[in-house]
Amino acid sequence: MKPLLKILASLEVTIGAFVLAMVLILFGTIDQANLGIHGATEKYFYTVFVTQYIPSLDISVPYMPGGYLIGFVLLINMTAAIVYRFKFTTDKIGIWLVHVGFILLLLGEFISSVFQQEASLTIDEGQTVDFTESFRDSELAIVDTTDPDKDRVYAIPQVMLERKQQISVDGLPFNISVDEFMPNSVMQRRNESTPDFARLANRGIGLQAYALPIAETGKMNDRNVPAVIVTLFSKESNGQSSEVLGTWLVREFIPNQSVSYGGREYTILMRREREMLDYAITLKDFSHDRYLGTNIPKNFSSDVTVLDKDTGLEQDFLIYMNNPLRYDDLTFYQQGFMNDDKTSILQVVRNPGRSLPYISCSLMTLGLALQFGISLQRFSKRRKKAAA
Repeated sequence: MKPLLKILASLEVTIGAFVLAMVLILFGTIDQANLGIHGATEKYFYTVFVTQYIPSLDISVPYMPGGYLIGFVLLINMTAAIVYRFKFTTDKIGIWLVHVGFILLLLGEFISSVFQQEASLTIDEGQTVDFTESFRDSELAIVDTTDPDKDRVYAIPQVMLERKQQISVDGLPFNISVDEFMPNSVMQRRNESTPDFARLANRGIGLQAYALPIAETGKMNDRNVPAVIVTLFSKESNGQSSEVLGTWLVREFIPNQSVSYGGREYTILMRREREMLDYAITLKDFSHDRYLGTNIPKNFSSDVTVLDKDTGLEQDFLIYMNNPLRYDDLTFYQQGFMNDDKTSILQVVRNPGRSLPYISCSLMTLGLALQFGISLQRFSKRRKKAAA
């Protein structure tokens, strides 16, 4: 056991892991120009191995360790070093704190990479919103619009659409068969040059257009536009087969499409995945300050009121640059604006590991200060002894 522990705690492993990390950062930074920040992060850092797809073989081949693997090696190395190399004594407490702080830093990054969620909240002045919209994930929404006073929404998340399966939703009189899901797509008009491999719809906008899948983007200024082709068929079968209602092409940024069945009216659409909140946010006023004589933003802020649905408590907050609103388990940052400064865009982040980097940096700083103080005290004692 000790020989293995000695190898795991060796300085060679530490140096090797740091060298691989620097190489990984170099590759990820260079490839960021092609993949964007999100794409490079997913490919190089939030993975065990970095892979390269080979079209001729239809396989992905790993060619270097990813961020998860390097981080795991460093975590094991630091833990083994504490157990094998350092006894818990007062003169080593600084080294202990540095190592524990670094371990917490690795754990904090892992927790953030797995559990952090980012969304947005777009709100007009005077408007009240009680949901957020995901940056990257979408959902298929079927809205029962029969009642003129209220709508009933049935949402199917992207993770279910990606499985390309049959979906049965309680409350809907028809089932949904996902024929094809495209994480990113482009629309084309149907004509004589429509390719044979394109999957076509026979209802709604699919009679005039079709969608083709394209490569996903991770760039900050670009956005994936997902599309899905679904076939609806009744749950109540007539004899041995269900009634097929038709096949629809549904995509973001196209007009909503109508479906009539069983005396009820439905709207089918693709939208950003929504999360309902236990509170409602009202934008009272949005301010956009510019530098004098220019259009360069100096500051923009949102004056909001948060209404708790359970308690009825109302609280006023001012959100501006570098001053986010932390409410419940979410953090709201002022991200942008549009619509002639009448619409505010808030970035919404849920990160259960957000406090770990602060704790780890504090521990490492304290550890370095203590170890420097202990070493300085030793040096001072030896110098006094030599001078005596």
